[in-house]
Amino acid sequence: MMSDRLKLALFLFLGFFALYALTAQRGLGWGDSGEFQHWVLSCSQTLCGKSYSNSHPLYVLFARVFSSTPLHVTLVSSFFGALSVGGFLLCTGNLRISVLFGLSQMLWMLSCIAEVQTMNLAFTVFGTFLFLRYLETGAARWFVAACFLAGLQLEVHNFALLALPVYAIAAIKRRLSPVAAAISVLAWAAGGSYFLAMMFLRSPADVLVGTYGGQVAGLLPANAVLAAFNLALAALNFAVPLFLMWKYECRPCGFVGALFAVNFVFFARYFVPDQATFLLPTLFFAYLAIGRVEIASTRFFALVAMQIVLPAMAWALLSSLPVPEWRKRHKYRDDAAYFALPWKFTDRSADRLAAELGGEWDGYPENDGSKEGK
Repeated sequence: MMSDRLKLALFLFLGFFALYALTAQRGLGWGDSGEFQHWVLSCSQTLCGKSYSNSHPLYVLFARVFSSTPLHVTLVSSFFGALSVGGFLLCTGNLRISVLFGLSQMLWMLSCIAEVQTMNLAFTVFGTFLFLRYLETGAARWFVAACFLAGLQLEVHNFALLALPVYAIAAIKRRLSPVAAAISVLAWAAGGSYFLAMMFLRSPADVLVGTYGGQVAGLLPANAVLAAFNLALAALNFAVPLFLMWKYECRPCGFVGALFAVNFVFFARYFVPDQATFLLPTLFFAYLAIGRVEIASTRFFALVAMQIVLPAMAWALLSSLPVPEWRKRHKYRDDAAYFALPWKFTDRSADRLAAELGGEWDGYPENDGSKEGK
């Protein structure tokens, strides 16, 4: 049964990799996307950011192995986005829900630009798969493997820390043996060895929060309009899972609910300019909660259409609104299309501005150190 699921997951991965790659941005990106491309293709150091917390060393190293052009860096995001969809099917065995997850606006969008969040999502998905196997079988080897992957994920993104309290509670409630618990801690430390070394070589504050300590600890947004926009964009992605939760009265496993809760709480009050891009782990756990729902063909195809129509409706709405003055520095970019429509293969705006300005492009044309608005 697992071998059949694995084959189906492989085909699903290949299908979504083709979709994401064909609709991906072909050249330079804006904001973090352009900066990631610059780090991968131009920087000689692994840590290219101002702090470890936003340097994502494993992502940068992996992308360097396979990338020689900006498009190649973007295709790394496409690869991990598609891998996440295949991994979701391994978790649930539900092809139709997996397809709906893969067509989510934010997952599709971030798979079409150079972005670390899809690699972070892939680690979350496969770590959760191992954790669920532990819950199903009680075999300690699955928990050890999940802990190792959680440690390795720290070299990609600090989001990996959010799962640790849930893992610890599960180990206590399921009475994991002291020996297995010790091995799990060692496995986590082995996976996160570079992260732990940086804690001593740099500083805990630099590694954990960097320059974003205020946003990590804050409860209220500095810019209410920007926060409202990010949350509205995030809400667009929850339309399908919320509908299915309401229609089928889903009751997720307690540990899945806990993983959703810790990720949602962090995301919902992490008021950075690109807040919506941190949605993916929360979205994954929301879909995982409905992962066993069996939907009829007619409803499935209606929901597939909904996943395409909703972004188009959001684009039409945003197109009718005036562009804020502070957004006008993104010359040549159609912000309504950029944020609402997941596909990016028609966007050449960053290339046009980079050619006009000359020099090296790092995604931030003003080069003032500010990251206000991607």
